[in-house]
Amino acid sequence: MGSKSILVFLKFMFFVIAQAEVFDVTKFGAKPDKEISSALKEAWAAACSASNPSTVLVPKGRFPLTVVEFKGPCKAPIEVKIDGMLVGPEDPVVIPKGLQWVTFSYVTSLTLSGSGTLDGLGAAMAWALNDPATTAKKGSPLQYNLSFNFIKNSLITGITSKDSKNFHVNLCSCTNVTFDKFNAIAPPGSPNTDGIHIGWSKDITIKDSKFETGDDCVSIGDGCENLHIEGVKCGPGHGISVGSLGKNAGEKPVKGVFVKDCTFTSTENGVRIKTWPDSQPGEVVDMHFEDLTMDKVNNPIIIEQDYCPHVQCKKENPSKVKVHDIFIKNVKGTSNSPEVVKLRCSKANNGCENVHITDINLTYDGPSGPAIQECHNVKPVYAGEIVPPGCKAAAAA
Repeated sequence: MGSKSILVFLKFMFFVIAQAEVFDVTKFGAKPDKEISSALKEAWAAACSASNPSTVLVPKGRFPLTVVEFKGPCKAPIEVKIDGMLVGPEDPVVIPKGLQWVTFSYVTSLTLSGSGTLDGLGAAMAWALNDPATTAKKGSPLQYNLSFNFIKNSLITGITSKDSKNFHVNLCSCTNVTFDKFNAIAPPGSPNTDGIHIGWSKDITIKDSKFETGDDCVSIGDGCENLHIEGVKCGPGHGISVGSLGKNAGEKPVKGVFVKDCTFTSTENGVRIKTWPDSQPGEVVDMHFEDLTMDKVNNPIIIEQDYCPHVQCKKENPSKVKVHDIFIKNVKGTSNSPEVVKLRCSKANNGCENVHITDINLTYDGPSGPAIQECHNVKPVYAGEIVPPGCKAAAAA
């Protein structure tokens, strides 16, 4: 979706909002510091069944919320405006098994807006229950703050997600969704608190947003196509990651990821592609990382096809995920490690193919020697200013 199309879409959505009938949850029995799920469900049902554009309003105030699903389809464009603070349950067991905290499903022309905050209270009990090894094998039983399933032509803007028990946001099977001025906040040590995780979705835009979290600012799963990330501030956190990929059979390719004009501050990684060794077949293609600033980042640029946390795989067997058509341009700043560019590609599929690196200036000031680029099973094509110097030839893995 081009910038002009996004602008037209945003103008349309704001026009719809201005004309909307308002369903204030306080008119449905909601009161500050009282559990709000019933009032939210009733307000949503009334708004969703309205023939004209409508708005569900959560006004300023603190409102505890156990669990809610906003399910469509709705008859007309609909907005949920949160100006207050929604507060989740401390104990994750309170939320029924298999459900997320706040879910939007099967809605077209949705706007989620406001100046409010969704506080998942992850620090209270949930994070202590997280076992990274178990999570890596079976997935986490903890809940997302926001879950979007089969959402189309929609906008999320202005709101803040805080201290989610798991991912702040999870997108599944969504099309043409824009996050604008969205914030996700959690402490650096909070486990699995990815800002936005995206899977099986296309035409997604994340712009002018801020992520301070304990895991990936944005994580990109299989089946993502035409994802644009622009004007994002990331840090602390693990950076913007494609993957991990190749662990499961039947994964769809990741095609067309554009990360532009973003800043990474004190993150573990900047931009990252990670695939499992001894993997299922897969594909990562048409990646564009451009106009990026790194400030004390551990791994500014990394392709990691030997990703194997918690000793769950056979690293001697190469990854079968094909990585090709990677374009890295105008990346500048500072690294916490001398290997400012790490291209650890698989022995399979002829390694990474068609990797272009143009105009980079990444410096390292530390005791471990000068900044270098590390290359395995890849022959990058260099152009413009290259600091530090590029790999002279593909190194054996």
